[in-house]
Amino acid sequence: MRNETTEKVLKLILRLLDTSDHGVEWICEQVGVSRRTLYYLLEFLRSNGFIVFKQRGCYHLDRRSPFISEIVKSVQFSDNELLTIWNLLGTVGMGNETVNTLRRKLDAAYDFSTVISTPEARKKANIVKKLEGAIARKRMVRLLDYSSPHSHTLRDRLVEPFLLMNNNRDVRCYETSSGINKTFKLARMSDVEVLDDSWIHEKEHKQMFTDVFMFSGESHHNVRLRLGQLSRNLFIEEYPMGVRNVQPDPTYPDHWILDIEVCDYRGIGRFVLGLYEDIEILDDDNFREYIQMEIQRMYETAVTEK
Repeated sequence: MRNETTEKVLKLILRLLDTSDHGVEWICEQVGVSRRTLYYLLEFLRSNGFIVFKQRGCYHLDRRSPFISEIVKSVQFSDNELLTIWNLLGTVGMGNETVNTLRRKLDAAYDFSTVISTPEARKKANIVKKLEGAIARKRMVRLLDYSSPHSHTLRDRLVEPFLLMNNNRDVRCYETSSGINKTFKLARMSDVEVLDDSWIHEKEHKQMFTDVFMFSGESHHNVRLRLGQLSRNLFIEEYPMGVRNVQPDPTYPDHWILDIEVCDYRGIGRFVLGLYEDIEILDDDNFREYIQMEIQRMYETAVTEK
């Protein structure tokens, strides 16, 4: 392919990896191609092993695609690298707020209890290896003695695993008994039994998307906010991955528009409630109603405690 076409393919890959729902027109505009060329490029990706899927009329690139999964693996920290970073941060002390923020983010992103415990690390590595093999061969598995805090049960789960997530701490599966896609934590299973049975519900497999507030879900909500200087600065500091979603407000000087897709109102709700006087909700009536209910709930709780 010519260099110009190669550049467009790379741009398309980046846009398809975006977890936000963008229509065909937006993708064409961002990549700089016509609809006809876009469909040609999508077919080119599929013919080269990329898994392209369509959800709610929008195209996405499955991160399980061989090339993408190799890149993800190459940028993940090893257990030894994580421990080294963690220990180095600890030598600075707890008085540095930047260091404390880094520690909190690392602790939220990686399961250090698993990293530090050698027996647990071996157990996890064995489970991950079995799940990776089952996913590659599209085989069903039985999650042995899975502990569920919701149903307060300890039982085996028959599932079709199709995506390892969160640095291999979780696995996304289709559970055959309930007919629902669920996320199972590796730490809550004693082992995994790989079966000879092939997947029979592959069309029902749905990916889980994670927003910048670290909430995950299959569905999205688009929220638009007008931020003042304080809330804009704090958002960029706390959620640097969301900086691309913040643009200057053309109608209000010293204000910015945050236009972002979220999986759950709780993450962005916490941010808004903490800086309520500096933020205006522009769009998503459901989110506006959620905030009003949260304010009412907090008021009723405060009155009751008095």
